[in-house]
Amino acid sequence: MSADDPGRVGLRDLPQLVAVRRDAARRIPLHTHPNLTYLFWESTLKCNLRCAHCGSSCEATTPLKELTRDQVLAILDTIGEDFDGSQIFVSITGGEPLLRPDLFDVVARMTSLGMGSCIVTNGTLLTPERVERLRDAGMRTVSISIDGPEETHEAVRGKGSLARALAGMTAARQHGMEWVEAITCVRPANLHLFDQIERMVRDAGANLWRLITIDRMGRLAGRRDIPEMWLTPPQVRHTLDFIERRREELRRSGDPFDVRFSCGGFLGVKRELSVRPGDGQCFAGLCVGSILADGRVSACPSLPRSWAQGSALEERFSTIWYERFQDFRETAWRRTGPCADCSWWSICLGGGLHERLSQPDSFCWIDRQIGD
Repeated sequence: MSADDPGRVGLRDLPQLVAVRRDAARRIPLHTHPNLTYLFWESTLKCNLRCAHCGSSCEATTPLKELTRDQVLAILDTIGEDFDGSQIFVSITGGEPLLRPDLFDVVARMTSLGMGSCIVTNGTLLTPERVERLRDAGMRTVSISIDGPEETHEAVRGKGSLARALAGMTAARQHGMEWVEAITCVRPANLHLFDQIERMVRDAGANLWRLITIDRMGRLAGRRDIPEMWLTPPQVRHTLDFIERRREELRRSGDPFDVRFSCGGFLGVKRELSVRPGDGQCFAGLCVGSILADGRVSACPSLPRSWAQGSALEERFSTIWYERFQDFRETAWRRTGPCADCSWWSICLGGGLHERLSQPDSFCWIDRQIGD
C-alpha cells in the first residue's frame, strides 16, 4: 500500500481496525445462514419527476405490469407466515411511492405483520394529509431527496421541486414522523454547499442526513465520462472529510442530528465507522431482499433486473430466498480484478455489488479516494 492509501494502518488506527474486523466477523454467518431483516418494495417505476441522475430511469408511465394491491398484500402475507415480521424493516422505493393510491393499505398490512416501514420519496407529493395517513397506517420514517438550494436542486430534479420537497419534509416532521431523513446526491455542483444544505434540511425538520454518490446506472448507465455527476478522488475525500468532521462535532456537542455516508463498499480502515454507523460491506442477498415492481424477487433494487432470482407471483418469497441467491452468498467469484490480491478482501468481500455490476472499472472505494 502507498503512504496515502486510505486503508493503510498505523498504531493509532488499531482500535478502528479491531472494530471493523469485529463488524466483519459478525456478518460472516450470513453467507451460510441468510436472515431476512431488510426488505425493499419497489412500489412503482412511475414518477412525477424526471431526475437527470435517476438510477431507475423513471418516467410518468411504467414499462412493467406492476403488482396490484391484492398481489402485494398476498406476497406480504406469505412473508409474514414464513419469517418473523418483527425483525423486518421495509423500505418502500420507486419511482415515487406516493403515486400508488393503495400505498396506505399496504403500509397498514406491513404494520399488522409487525414490520417497520419507510418511504423514499422526492417529497413533492407529501402533504400533511398523506403524512397523517401514513402515520395512522403505522409508518414512522420518511426519506426525502434534497440536493441543494433552488438552482442546484432543480437543475437535476425540475423547476418548482425544491419548495415542495422542503414543504413535504416539514409536513413529515410536524405530523408524526419520528425520523425524517434528507438524502443528498453529491455531485461537483453541490460540494461547496454542504453547510448550507445541512441548515436547509434541519430548518425543514430533518433529524438525519445521508450523503450518497451517483452511480453509472439508470439514466447514466454505460456513461464513463460524466464530470457533472461523477466525483474525482479529491472530491470523494472532501465529501468523506466533511462527514467525518461533522459526525465528530455533533458527537462532542451532544447534538442528536446525524450525518452519515451511504452504504457504498469498504472505504478503508481510516474511514469505516467514522462516516457511518456500520461498515460498508454489501448485504444484498444476505439479510437484504427486494420485491420489484412486477413481483420479481431480487436482492437489491439497484441491481440489474437480470439478477432477479424468481417471481413472488409464481413461488413463495421464502422459497426463492432460501433456495436461490447462490451468487450473492458465494463470494469466490468476486475475488477477481482489483480484488484478486487485495489485503482487505476478508473485510470488503468485493465491494458494493450494485457498484461492481454497474461500474466495473471504478467500484473500489479505496481506489476512488486515491489520486490528485
